[in-house]
Amino acid sequence: MVKHLLAGVDGSEGSRKAAGFALELADQTSSRVTLLFVLELPRIIPLGALDSFIEIRGTDEEHLQAGYRMLEDIGQRFPADRIQRVVELGRAADTLCSQAEKLGADMIVLGAHGHGRVGHLRLGSVSDRVVHQATRPVAVVR
Repeated sequence: MVKHLLAGVDGSEGSRKAAGFALELADQTSSRVTLLFVLELPRIIPLGALDSFIEIRGTDEEHLQAGYRMLEDIGQRFPADRIQRVVELGRAADTLCSQAEKLGADMIVLGAHGHGRVGHLRLGSVSDRVVHQATRPVAVVR
């Protein structure tokens, strides 16, 4: 029986659909839900020459607060005693899987698309990595 769902949210339409699915399923099964936003650690992408790179930032306080506000907005209609909002720093797929273990979630729910087609080619698919890496059942919502 499902008692605790972990929903990965990144702000994309697909992740919002997944969160909605998780909240509906939790409502039907009287389960708890943890909404998880993973803020990627800064990465450095080399551009060729050793002195050329792009640093992708996003771990400042403003981004953390934006993540909490997004999770608050998504879960605002769900009973407060059955929802948890978590913002973590790390790689999305790894963090989703480790948080599922840490929190004892019975299922991970996430959207099929977050970064779009170009992002998939560059970053790989978070949902694909979670499906292959997780030790819990995973629902991928389209």
